[in-house]
Amino acid sequence: MTIKVAGIGVLGVAGVAGMCGGGYLLIREKTIGDRVSKSGLSLIKNDDIAAWKLAAKHLKLSDTDLFKDLSPLDSEIKDNNIDLDKAKVALKKWCQDASSKDLSEHNIKTYLDKVKSRCTTSPVDIKEKIKREGKSFVSNWAGKFDTLKTQTSQDTDLENNLKALNSTINEAISSANNQKNLYSKALQDWCESQLSLKLEDSKYETSYPKVISRCT
Repeated sequence: MTIKVAGIGVLGVAGVAGMCGGGYLLIREKTIGDRVSKSGLSLIKNDDIAAWKLAAKHLKLSDTDLFKDLSPLDSEIKDNNIDLDKAKVALKKWCQDASSKDLSEHNIKTYLDKVKSRCTTSPVDIKEKIKREGKSFVSNWAGKFDTLKTQTSQDTDLENNLKALNSTINEAISSANNQKNLYSKALQDWCESQLSLKLEDSKYETSYPKVISRCT
């Protein structure tokens, strides 16, 4: 009888401990950072200098509010030509402050999505970055080419980039008719070749804006 009671007692304690453990996890979610971590994303560690610099590098091309939010932390941060070493320091400060905000309705609305985007481990490559930003890769390449060929004044490298992928293309891009299919296939090939480009790559900052305009 004693053994049976003892066994029940242990199970009871374990059950209570489990309930308390679950309750503790709920109670622990007190800050924006807690909420982000619980979502499955990994916050950048404070001492990971390289990760902060990489985050600044990829965010400056796509986060329209970044400079407005970082400039109060460093007066030299004014536009996307910022020095990455300065940006990484300011970004880390911003993230430390934003992540520690409590879970008030105002803070969730103001900071949660930004912390998820700015303060977590950066995408590995352009493919992951596009996915994380909720953008869709082109599926109708002929239609996309029709749009792009009217915008060559804004994308002066497009014709050369596509002709480099198919030496049989000899029509000018703005008047391409007979070779429209060749151009469309070259556009698809170019876009797909950029997806694996790492954010650390020196070509990233020039390639990413082109990928967004040409491939999404």
